[in-house]
Amino acid sequence: MKTDVAKSEIDALEKVLNDFRVEWEDSQTRRAAIWRTKFFISFIITLALSLYSATFWWLGIAVVAYFAGSLFSMLRQNAKTNDQITEHQQQLRLVRLLRKFQASPYSEE
Repeated sequence: MKTDVAKSEIDALEKVLNDFRVEWEDSQTRRAAIWRTKFFISFIITLALSLYSATFWWLGIAVVAYFAGSLFSMLRQNAKTNDQITEHQQQLRLVRLLRKFQASPYSEE
């Protein structure tokens, strides 16, 4: 019986996908930590400027709006990538199941 995809190829793809998933999660953790640090620093600076001069009250709104947009962007990108990883994992499981079905004695040649 001839198959299009060898078992070793499937294993290699799963390894690459798992490595990518781990790397992605690590990069997201680092990115979130940097985002929190920048937000905290910006918030403190904005608060200090607002207390120094009441005419800078609008800086607080600008900082919150900017970081809300960047948080939304990060969350959307994270959700999209996680969905893609899940889809690829499901496709690899399907390929494994199809290979098992083709190898079963009940499959027709």
